[in-house]
Amino acid sequence: MSLSRHKLSPRAIEYLLSVLRRSRGKGYARQYEIIEDLGVSKPTASLMVKKLKRVGYLKVEGEKIMLSKVGEMLVRELVRRHGIIESAFFELGLSREGACRVAWRIVQEIPAEDAERIWIKLGSPTSCPCGYRIPSIHREAGIEGVEPCIAFRASRRTARP
Repeated sequence: MSLSRHKLSPRAIEYLLSVLRRSRGKGYARQYEIIEDLGVSKPTASLMVKKLKRVGYLKVEGEKIMLSKVGEMLVRELVRRHGIIESAFFELGLSREGACRVAWRIVQEIPAEDAERIWIKLGSPTSCPCGYRIPSIHREAGIEGVEPCIAFRASRRTARP
């Protein structure tokens, strides 16, 4: 599967992950929740939400922000590849947080076929080093139960200048 028609920045991916996490239970996120998650201003959040809507990854209905079907498929694939790449970097000696941070930065650069070969070489892990489930390869599966690993955020909050 081609991950995306448009190359997304790591920050744009964070917006999609925030919408995923904040949609749990109620089916949608609110802009103030995204602002809270990402520490951005209201105008910055508004611009990125509009951009992600324009390229087809988000739906916006009034104040409700949701992943589109294409956005759900993209996020599922991103979370899968991230878990695989994070596992590989952890096996190579990076810390969990370091492996998480690097994996999110390069997740779109690794072709699906290569990610699958890495996954097999790793012994087909079912979860990343931080314990989050790696979604199955079945593209028809929904987004339910997909939880992104964002361990790198914990290290960002505790990092010293």
